[in-house]
Amino acid sequence: MTNKELYTKYDLLLPSKFDGGYLIIALYEKIKNREIEEYFTQKEINEILSDIKAEFNLDSIRPWNNIKDNLFHYFLRSHPDEPWKYYLTDYAKNVVDLMVSKLENPYKNHPLKKSVQDSFTIRHGEINTIEELERKFGRIFIQGSKKIITDHLEALEDELREAYKELNDILRKEDEHSATSLVREFTVVFRKFGERAEDITEAIISKDQFLGNLLNVVDHFYRKMEDDGKFDTVNVQKSKSDWEKAQEIYTDIREFFTSVDSKVYIIRRQINHASEKLTELQEQFSSRAFFRLQIKKLHRTMLESSRYTPDGVRFGSNFPLKQLIYEPVRMLYPRYYEFEPPKPNIIVNVEVDETYERSEKQKITKEINRQQIINQWVDKAKDILESKGQLSIDELMNSIMDEEKDLSIAYQVASRMTAYTSENNDVFIDVEQKIISLSQHNLSLWKTKIMK
Repeated sequence: MTNKELYTKYDLLLPSKFDGGYLIIALYEKIKNREIEEYFTQKEINEILSDIKAEFNLDSIRPWNNIKDNLFHYFLRSHPDEPWKYYLTDYAKNVVDLMVSKLENPYKNHPLKKSVQDSFTIRHGEINTIEELERKFGRIFIQGSKKIITDHLEALEDELREAYKELNDILRKEDEHSATSLVREFTVVFRKFGERAEDITEAIISKDQFLGNLLNVVDHFYRKMEDDGKFDTVNVQKSKSDWEKAQEIYTDIREFFTSVDSKVYIIRRQINHASEKLTELQEQFSSRAFFRLQIKKLHRTMLESSRYTPDGVRFGSNFPLKQLIYEPVRMLYPRYYEFEPPKPNIIVNVEVDETYERSEKQKITKEINRQQIINQWVDKAKDILESKGQLSIDELMNSIMDEEKDLSIAYQVASRMTAYTSENNDVFIDVEQKIISLSQHNLSLWKTKIMK
C-alpha cells in the first residue's frame, strides 16, 4: 500500500465520531458488557444512534443508511446465514482495544524494573548452545518482551505527562486555597516523579547487568570458536556460525536498549521539568507572603491616618501620603590624569658574569655533595643500630668529625637520627644527664643513646 492510499482511505480506516466512530465504540462496549449479542440487528444500531444523539445534545445525527457503506469496508460485516444481523470485524475490535489500552495502560502501576528483569534475565549456566540462545533472545522470540518494555515506557511517559498537568493545575488554583492544602496536593503528585525516577534508575541498572551477561555469552561462543580452530578443525565452521548468530542477537538487543535509553532520557527530562514546578510553588508562596505584608502595611497606614467622628470614619487630607524616592546624582571624575603618552619599555641585555656563575655553581655542587655525605652517614648509623641494637650519638659525631672535619655534617646526622626515633615506635632514645665533650672541638652534649 502506498502513502497515497493511506490518505485516500483514512476516513474508512478511522471514521469520525459522528460518522460511525462513536457507534463502533458503543457496539464494542455493549457486546463486552453483554447488553447485546455478538451478532446485532439494525434495530439495536438505531437505538445506539439515538442514545448518542441524546447524550451529546445533537439536533440530528446521520442515519444508519448513510454511514453503513463506509463502515462495511473495515469495521462491520453481515452474518453469512442471517444477513439482517451484523458483527464487528477483528480490525474494529483491535482499534477499540488500542484506544482502551492507551487510556488504561496496564503497566501504569507495574514497576519498570520488574518488567526488565522478567523479560531480560540470564541465569548462570542457563545458555550453553546457540539454539537455547535463539529460543530465549532471538529476534522473533523476543518481540513480545520488547513490546512489553515499549508499552511500559509509553505508559510511564503518559503518567508523568498527566502528573505534570496536575502540577500546573495546582499552581493555577485561586488564592482562596491555603498554603497547607496546596503543599499537600503538590506533595501527592510530586511523589510520583520521585518514585518513577527511582524505578527508572533500578531498571537501567538491571538492563546494564543483562547486557553484560549477554556479552559474556557471546564471548563464550567466540572462545569456543577459537578452541575449535586449534584442536577441532571439523567443527570450526559451525562454531563460527554460532558466534555470528550470537553476535547478531546481541547487536539487535543492544540497539533496542539504545532506543530505550533515548525514551528514558525524555522521561528524565520530564522529571527534571517537574522539579522546576517546586521552585514555582516557592515563588508563589513568596509572592503571597509579600502581598499580605503589603496589605498589613496599608491597613496600618489607614488606621494611623484616620479618625472617628460622629459622621463616621474620616481620613486626613494628606491620605494616602506619597513621596518620591530620589537620590542625589554624584559625578565621579579622576583627580589626576596623565596626558603624556606612556614611556616604552626598554629591554636591557645584561652581560653574563662568568666568575659569579662559576662561584654559584661551586656552592651548589658543594651543597649537593654535603647532602650526599649526610645521607650516607645516616644510612651507616641505621645499619649500626640494626646490627648492634644501640647507637651512641657522641661516638657517632666524633667519627664524623674525625673523617669529614665538618661540625655541621655531624650535627645534621645527629638531628636526623633523633627524628628517626620519633617516626618508629620500636626505636627509643635514652638521654643521660652527663656532659660529653667532643674531642678537638669546643662542644658539649648530653650523653645520648638510641636503642632498638
